[in-house]
Amino acid sequence: MKKIALLFTLALVFSRTFAQNEKYTKAMEDAIAKVKFMTPIPDLQQAAGQLERIANVETGEWLPNYWASYTYILLGVKETEAAKKDAMLDKAAEFYQKVAKQQPDNDETMVLAAQLASARLSVDPENRWQQYVPEFEAALGKAKQKNPENPRIYALQGQSLFYTPEQFGGGKSTACPLLKQAAEKFATFKPVSTLHPSWGLDTNQYLLSQCGQ
Repeated sequence: MKKIALLFTLALVFSRTFAQNEKYTKAMEDAIAKVKFMTPIPDLQQAAGQLERIANVETGEWLPNYWASYTYILLGVKETEAAKKDAMLDKAAEFYQKVAKQQPDNDETMVLAAQLASARLSVDPENRWQQYVPEFEAALGKAKQKNPENPRIYALQGQSLFYTPEQFGGGKSTACPLLKQAAEKFATFKPVSTLHPSWGLDTNQYLLSQCGQ
């Protein structure tokens, strides 16, 4: 009788855990589906709030913090006022710091650091390049050492060069080969799960189309 009771208890615990995991996955998938650069700001704000709530509940998971950070980066980039941009990027930095503690040796964490540095730079390039250009390059360098197959490394490098004037070493001629390399990496890239980082393809395709390739 004791064995039957134990088995019943274990089955009940397993069932509840499975249901909780299923609920978590569904909530994350719903939020992640909205996290795209072309998504309207109100929908991105909704996704950011949803991811923040999930992160506050699922404190042992790193992906809610990752996606919350990335979403706030997108919101910062899409803002037009410098103060509002920085406010959004401050939020992104809060979640990035949590990811950095949870996944310090993950190449996706390093890529996220580069994305955040790039966004910070874009607020005031003339006065911020000395701080954020080295941060951007160092983060991507570490990511490439860790996992040279990550397409977001080359996508961010290409994107950065695409918008850098030719007199400073940028322009299409230097950006397009990297964007093409990113496209090749994206073609074979498979996320670990539906919740793992998967962004970058749409922006890379758009920029590559400007290359005439």
